[in-house]
Amino acid sequence: MPKLEKFLELNKLGVINITPNSFSDGNIFLNSETLKSTLNNFLTIPNLALDFGFESTAPMNSAISLDEERSRFDSFFDIIKEIDLNGRWISFDTYRPQNYLYFEEKFKSRYHECGFIFNDVSGVLDSELLMLLKNKQNQENFFYVYGCTHIPLRDNILDHMKYIHEGDIVQMCFEHFSKGLEKLKEIGMIDKIICDPCFGFSKTYEQNWDLIHRFDELVFKLNNSLINIPWIIGVSKKSFLRKSLPDSLDPFQDSEILHLKIIQDLVSKHLGHLIFRAHDPKIVQKSFNLTREK
Repeated sequence: MPKLEKFLELNKLGVINITPNSFSDGNIFLNSETLKSTLNNFLTIPNLALDFGFESTAPMNSAISLDEERSRFDSFFDIIKEIDLNGRWISFDTYRPQNYLYFEEKFKSRYHECGFIFNDVSGVLDSELLMLLKNKQNQENFFYVYGCTHIPLRDNILDHMKYIHEGDIVQMCFEHFSKGLEKLKEIGMIDKIICDPCFGFSKTYEQNWDLIHRFDELVFKLNNSLINIPWIIGVSKKSFLRKSLPDSLDPFQDSEILHLKIIQDLVSKHLGHLIFRAHDPKIVQKSFNLTREK
C-alpha cells in the first residue's frame, strides 16, 4: 500500500469523467485514445490523485441505474488495462456505496499498493454508508469524502438544487460538518475523513461566492471545535464561475483564470491540507508556482 505520508503530499485531484453528458469536458473521454492520453498525462503531474466518475450529477441530467454506472466502469477498466496505476491514489466519484465497493475491488484485482478515496458528494450519513465505513476502520490508506449538501437522501443528488437553504452558508456548513464529524468520530473514522464544501451543490450563486470568500472562516471554526481536517476544493468549471464572466468572454476557458486566482488566494491563507479537484490539474500547479513566486 502507498504510505500515508504520500496522502499528506496530495494537493491535486485530476478529474476524468467517463460519461456521455458531462457539461465540463464535452464528453471527450468517451474516445478511448483521448482517455488513455489524458490519463498518461495526469500520471506525470506530481502529488496528484486520480478521480474517476461514471455518472454526471449536474441537475439538468437524469439519474442512471446502479448497473449502468457499473457498465460504464467496466468499459473504462478494460480500456485502461495497459496503463500502470500501481501505487497510485485512486478516487471514485459516486454517491452509491455499493458501487464504490465494486470499483475498489476491481482495481485491487489488477493494481497493487493503491490508496482509495470514496468521493461521495451526497453528504448523507445513512446506515448503508456507516456500515461501509465501519468495515473500513482497519483498512490502510482509505479515505472518505464527506460533502456538504442539504439533500435528505443520497438518491436526491441530481435534484440538489431543489434543496437550497437560504441563510448564512458558512454557518450552515459549519453546523452540517460539526454534526456529521461527531458521528464519524463515534465510529472511529475521524482520521479517514476529507471534507468537501461541495461548491455548486444546493447553493445559490451568492452563497457559492460567499463560501469562497469566507472559506478560511469555516476552516478555523471547525479546527477550533474538532481537529484539523483535509479539504477537497472543487470549483473547476463550475457554473457560478462562468456566470460571473462578461458575455464577451469564453465561459469555459476564461473561467479557468478565475479558478487560478481562487486557488492562489486559498493557498496563500495557509489553511492546512487542501486538495484541489480540477479538470486541468496543470492550472492548480501553475497557481502553486505563482503563489511561491510572490
